[in-house]
Amino acid sequence: MILILKVTDDIFNRIEDMKKINWINRKGGGVMKITVINGTPVKGVTWNMKERFLEPFRGFHEIKEYILPKDMPEFCLGCKNCFFRGEDRCPHAEYITPIWNAILEADLIVFAYPVYALRAPGSVKALLDHFCVHWMVHRPEKEMFSKKAVILTNSVGAPNTAAQKDVMTSLTWMGVSGIRRLGIGLMEGVIWSELSEKRKSLIYKKVDALSRKYMRFEKETMRLKVKFYFALCKKMHEAGLKSSKEAFLDDLHYLNNGWIKDRRKQNAANH
Repeated sequence: MILILKVTDDIFNRIEDMKKINWINRKGGGVMKITVINGTPVKGVTWNMKERFLEPFRGFHEIKEYILPKDMPEFCLGCKNCFFRGEDRCPHAEYITPIWNAILEADLIVFAYPVYALRAPGSVKALLDHFCVHWMVHRPEKEMFSKKAVILTNSVGAPNTAAQKDVMTSLTWMGVSGIRRLGIGLMEGVIWSELSEKRKSLIYKKVDALSRKYMRFEKETMRLKVKFYFALCKKMHEAGLKSSKEAFLDDLHYLNNGWIKDRRKQNAANH
């Protein structure tokens, strides 16, 4: 009887969520774009967490999904083409460019992956390595300053924190302020189909609470930590440009976006 009541209550909560999204759309909330990065093709615990998170948004909002390593099977070679010649010169641009463009277009970025050896899977790290050129210390994109992100992970016994930080650090340095994390620790099993209904229900309850936070979606504002990093990077590029004879791609990016001034011209004019 108790189980029936819990299932019934869960169904009613999901119906209410759908009503809320429908009401927001009728009120002019618009279509939210969501880009999802799946760290593994395995349809296990993390996959089911991600599916549950996305469930209220399907049919109402635009969702693009990428599955690693299928959609980005290469490791960064350290060739530095992206830094010195441009991102289009990356030998893996055919894989990286579509994913990066989808991230730039997204309002919400979702990373979903299991914890491997206390850290993020190698497939996720390989993707993030290719995105380092878009860190604030190099060539950040202003679109990233207004985005939100969600990190979904699961582990067997071990904490999720370190594995989540791998992605959180990268997103923060790319300019994303609004990042929420949900990590599920498992002890009684690692196969989704073998988990008890009670355990699945508890996982779903946590995921539902997180997804509800994005029912009424608003653009993120740049928070103090990102503001500080960005201000530091602007000072660094301005100082570097002042002491160099030619502007590197990173410096030109900051100049073209109006984030820094070319003090060399001012100094030349004063003389």
